Amino acid sequence: MNDGSRIEHRIRIEPDGTVVALSGKVEFGQGIRTAFAQLVADALDVPIDRVRVVLGDTAVVPVDAGTYGSHSVEQEAPQLKRAAAGARLLLVDRASRRLGVPAERLRTGGGFVHDGDGKRVAYADLVRDAPVEGELPSETYDIPAQPAGAGRSETRGARTTYVGRPMSRLEARDIVAGRATYAADVRLPGMLRGAIVRPPARGARVKGVDDSAARAMPGVVAVVREGDLVGVVAEREEQARAAADAVEVDWEIPPYAEAEAVRIPMRDDGGVDEALAAGARRLEATFTLPPIANAPIGPSAAVGDVRADGATIHVNTHRPFGLRDAIAERLGLDAERVRVAPPMGSGTYGRSSQADAAVEAAILSKHAGRPVLLQWTRAEEFAFSPSRPEAVLEVAAALDADGRIAAWRYDEHTNVHTGAGNDPRIAPATSGRNAIPPYRVPHARVTLHVEPTPLRTANFRSLAAAENVFAIESFMDELALAAGADPLEFRLRHIDDANLRRVLERAAERAGWGRSLDKGRGLGIACTTYHGTRIAEVVEVEVPDSGRVRFVAAWAVVDPGPVINPDGVRNQVEGGIQQTASWTLIEELRHRGGRVAAQGWDTYPIATFRDAPESIEVLVEGDPKAPATGVGEPGSVPTAAAIANAVFAACGARVRDIPITRARVREALRTRAGAAGSR
Repeated sequence: MNDGSRIEHRIRIEPDGTVVALSGKVEFGQGIRTAFAQLVADALDVPIDRVRVVLGDTAVVPVDAGTYGSHSVEQEAPQLKRAAAGARLLLVDRASRRLGVPAERLRTGGGFVHDGDGKRVAYADLVRDAPVEGELPSETYDIPAQPAGAGRSETRGARTTYVGRPMSRLEARDIVAGRATYAADVRLPGMLRGAIVRPPARGARVKGVDDSAARAMPGVVAVVREGDLVGVVAEREEQARAAADAVEVDWEIPPYAEAEAVRIPMRDDGGVDEALAAGARRLEATFTLPPIANAPIGPSAAVGDVRADGATIHVNTHRPFGLRDAIAERLGLDAERVRVAPPMGSGTYGRSSQADAAVEAAILSKHAGRPVLLQWTRAEEFAFSPSRPEAVLEVAAALDADGRIAAWRYDEHTNVHTGAGNDPRIAPATSGRNAIPPYRVPHARVTLHVEPTPLRTANFRSLAAAENVFAIESFMDELALAAGADPLEFRLRHIDDANLRRVLERAAERAGWGRSLDKGRGLGIACTTYHGTRIAEVVEVEVPDSGRVRFVAAWAVVDPGPVINPDGVRNQVEGGIQQTASWTLIEELRHRGGRVAAQGWDTYPIATFRDAPESIEVLVEGDPKAPATGVGEPGSVPTAAAIANAVFAACGARVRDIPITRARVREALRTRAGAAGSR
């Protein structure tokens, strides 16, 4: 079993000297292919263009639980570094015997082991007779400094390095030039096209099928019914879709059975109600977030190739081994006979954690006896893919006479965020993520309520963190106002974590917190710690008399511990900020009883280039002595609150419901004016 416990599970050196790094993680935009290549290039002391990173291919990589929660670098970097360091020690030992030079006198550089006096041997020659193999070492070992002038392109002291250098993603040029291969680009000999006959509502059951018209249509190879899945396989895409439209299915739509809500205490210090009642000032507020679509630019697609001896599935997935096992179970095969080979991912932010398109492609291929490409339409993606859950967040707090938080009560009402469902052992870390504030609060009660929904919900970027931090950080601004304090100063008086204080102060400094702004402009601030990554953001917005919010600029400071690729970190935080601005100002998935209204971008708009801010500045200030944490999700977490707080600073409208539309801004202003008039 390839469990990653041996060097050859993670590092392989090819006959031409190429170093192959193997990982069960998957690249779908977060930049781990480049980061892993930097790490391995340094550890084995080879040029980075000699490193090839293979991700997620279940036929060759170590078994892995999946790519989620911004854990890839944290979990995988130490293992790759150990494997590469172990491989290097084996190479030096072999070179010592080959060259007749003691190992302690040897150095490495450029894919060679040498003694500095002209004797050298290439890695490729050292593995010609036997691959590097052995148990993964328990340590990473320091790599001895190279002789002066032996560097590749940049030196740190006497030794070259890639780790810590800003680098463009290795696959960036292929993506921009259109050479990158995604699941929908895979072409296999004899490949057919598939289409699914979709039900009118989620959960519908098949009572009967009349496929006579479809079977008579040109190009149709098979009409498939397996359980409640009905699909068509044809020679061409348009033939498959036309035939799917011609299939008549008698659907039975069961009534929606609302399950019981699950209540999960996350923190309860006791005495909260008494402390709330005794406070010098008490505030309450409710914040809401609607469901939103994953809306990946590339709709779900998969190529299934099911044969008598096994199956290969080409699909973008967060969990290659979990998908492999699910496919194997559905096809009745041993898991070892199923290969999941993820191509380039299109940035799905949780959407590809679901197995739907892959399972459908596999079933169609099984019945057709040939490879089948199944690609969802945009309308299917909106109607049938999982969405981010909605949330109602109720918060109350009391301030003492000194303007400090004396008590905090927080009730999060949301839906299931992962396939783990309502399991109270898992839900706090998923549906309840970041519900506990990062502030010093003497009496707090935080309760998660996982409630049913007719929509299909699942993983979404940051899970529940973005929704909880929106409520918490918006309410912190309201508490600061009640305490007569500056929002920055109010946060700092409640933060014990020195690193969180540091990034908050730095973000405020870079944004020029406290500076004068033109009428209708405001700055908002928010911060959090997400899976160990400290991040703070300041946002500037403009709110004209029309009430339409314009996102002007953002400043962020992030501390993810030691950083492999600063440019990759900045890319992730910038993307998270822009994506969250779209959620915050524009997006809402409208539905009735679980039936989604959106069919395309005209009915579900997202941010475009016109909505991009004038600037986003990201400072990467990781603590090199701390453990590595992740950056794939933290950038998306504080943005909504920072925008909402900036809107209030700009015009006085406190909007607690996302999206922050022009109508909601104007309504908040009318409510404020009415409240002022009644006084």
